[in-house]
Amino acid sequence: MATAVKTVQTVSSKGQVTIPIAPRGKLGIEPGTAVRFVERDGVFVLETVETSLKSLCGMLTARAPLNIEKIDDVIAQAVANKVLGRAGR
Repeated sequence: MATAVKTVQTVSSKGQVTIPIAPRGKLGIEPGTAVRFVERDGVFVLETVETSLKSLCGMLTARAPLNIEKIDDVIAQAVANKVLGRAGR
């Protein structure tokens, strides 16, 4: 069930709007909180965004398993290239 906030906010010339205290409290929005607008069935919804390092876990996956010898070889080659002034080769 949708409930409406009974205040009307005016958009500033910079596109900014003050979020009323009740929605801020319910969403846990404090200064510095990241938010996003998501469109769902033609309606925009304001959501908070998790920005901790923990929230990033599992986002990236390796293309192929690497062993420690391969990692060491790549690092050694990068160091050699840097020392010899051949960055990116």
